[in-house]
Amino acid sequence: MSAPLVFRCRRCGAMNRIALLSPGREPVCGRCKADLDTSGSPGEVDLAGLERAVAASPVPILVDFWAPWCAPCRAFAPTLDRFAREQAGRFLVLKLDTEAHQAAAARFGIQAIPTLAAFRGGREVERTSGALPLEDLRRFAAAAAVAV
Repeated sequence: MSAPLVFRCRRCGAMNRIALLSPGREPVCGRCKADLDTSGSPGEVDLAGLERAVAASPVPILVDFWAPWCAPCRAFAPTLDRFAREQAGRFLVLKLDTEAHQAAAARFGIQAIPTLAAFRGGREVERTSGALPLEDLRRFAAAAAVAV
């Protein structure tokens, strides 16, 4: 049997393990009972939400530190979305707007955007700056998933 998939509730931030996604049945969050988005699309977070996710996630997390005025960030968004949907439940993909959450950018030492940071086991394990092609993003994530 494969490992359960993990999805973060967009309302309360709880991590939800789902053993099987049944067609026609929409899962709900075990904590707040909100409908659970299982598409895998990147979720927006602030500093507190990111810190909670990093501390609680049983799956690796990929965070895109970006800003709305950044052309490379906007160009990279569809690639990140595709990757996130491919990895739904196996990787948690989050986006943090460094313009709106400047304290978070400072806390994580973000000096260029887009910056991708990977977290596993409660700590940062990999980081890269710049928009990546899909294959490079997959390699980056794969390396982060096994980093200790």
